[in-house]
Amino acid sequence: MMKLGIIDLETGNIASLIAAIKKLNLSYKICKSEFDFEKIDKIILPGVGAFKDFMKKIRSKKIDKVINEKNMQNIPILGVCVGFQVLFNKSNEFGEHKGLSCLDGEIKSFKDYSKEIKVPHVGWNECNIVKKSRLFEGIENNSDFYFTHSYLLKNSSKNIILSKTKYDIEFVSSVNKNNMYGVQFHPEKSQSSGLKLLKNFNDIC
Repeated sequence: MMKLGIIDLETGNIASLIAAIKKLNLSYKICKSEFDFEKIDKIILPGVGAFKDFMKKIRSKKIDKVINEKNMQNIPILGVCVGFQVLFNKSNEFGEHKGLSCLDGEIKSFKDYSKEIKVPHVGWNECNIVKKSRLFEGIENNSDFYFTHSYLLKNSSKNIILSKTKYDIEFVSSVNKNNMYGVQFHPEKSQSSGLKLLKNFNDIC
């Protein structure tokens, strides 16, 4: 039986994501190493903490190679929060660090664009859907999702942007290119809209 793989790098608590997946009654497997991905037909990469440390964990467990292989096989992949950020080329969080380069773009600090802005951006905020996608199917435009982050995506292709969010400045809150999806917010903490989005991702495959 094919199932959803949830990557656990043991850098943060993924209990809320697992609880959301269980609430949706979806079949899933926790993937902690490169050997855990047999019969996995879609992947969620959740992440919290610093970009550098997260990428170090991914590389040490050789999960970067798995993600690249699955991406080439057109397996649906959803990056969440820092898991969204590492899908891109690089980040300037505590120095410059390379990401997975699955998508083109850079992760920059809010402070690079607004010195007065309060970081981190924590709490509920609206997602303005700018491009139709199965990921947001059945979700009303400008629905609230839960955010907690200090960095944002810049210099990405306009063609991949699904939604934008305003927090003093406007930033990209979700993307999609082919089989690759990413959300800056936490769908597992975003009540009914977040659950719907997770179900939509599971049903995409």
